[in-house]
Amino acid sequence: MFGKESKRIPKTPYYLMIPPQLLIWVVVIFPLLWAIYISFHDWNPTISPERTFVGLQNYINVFRDERFIGALLRMLYYSGVGVTIQLVLGTAIALALVEYVRSERLRTFLLVLFLLPMMMAEAVAAQMWTLLITDTGTINNILIWLGLNPIGWRSRELALTTIMIVDIWQWTALPLLIAYAARISIPESLYESSRLDGASKWLILRKITLPYMRVPLAIAFLLRFMDSYKFLDKVFIMTYGGPGTATELPTFYLYQTAFSYFKVGYGAAMSWIFGIIAVVGMFIFWRLAKAQ
Repeated sequence: MFGKESKRIPKTPYYLMIPPQLLIWVVVIFPLLWAIYISFHDWNPTISPERTFVGLQNYINVFRDERFIGALLRMLYYSGVGVTIQLVLGTAIALALVEYVRSERLRTFLLVLFLLPMMMAEAVAAQMWTLLITDTGTINNILIWLGLNPIGWRSRELALTTIMIVDIWQWTALPLLIAYAARISIPESLYESSRLDGASKWLILRKITLPYMRVPLAIAFLLRFMDSYKFLDKVFIMTYGGPGTATELPTFYLYQTAFSYFKVGYGAAMSWIFGIIAVVGMFIFWRLAKAQ
């Protein structure tokens, strides 16, 4: 009898899991299934509640849409260049803090200082920088005071780069924090023995520091890479996709298609294609990082 009682599995934990599972279905699974369903239809809810089945036509139109392809290329440019700069800059700052700042208090103070932009809401950061980079903003006023020409930060040529700079300013702190944690976890005995053997700083960096930090840095890149695909706030506030389509990224174009033009079916098809591209891109990167 005692043996049977000891093998009895309590059911209470399973009952407690039902509410969060239902919440996941309502908040995540159902919208995904609805998006799949609606992507096969032509539907403008402002004109008619009726939905016309069009099969794969929405998906075919997305691949023919030059505006979407252009937005996707701009997204790939941002993800490749912007996130790489964040990773390199964050790693360099983290290594400099460990190598050259000996005071723990000063190091902690500098870390907190670097983390402050990341703690700021994206909308607040975007609005703040919008005020700084206007033609009569603080940055151009400083340039004029120094005897330099003002810069058209939101011109067609510089708008995307400007938004990228703002994003680098805000999010370099994430790879910095991960790189810093990875660096201080490396045993100091490895560095001491390398110095005794006469290894240079460059050799120590290549043979000890970077190999030990490889996995955390790959995770940092992947996190920022994934986050870059949701990039909308700064574009929406700082340029609204302009001038023209200079800063129009897939998320912004998708938003406009579904909620400004009310092409809901087409927007749903676009979101699924964009989501699949993002997942495939992350999978390829992770496989390459794992192989290394």
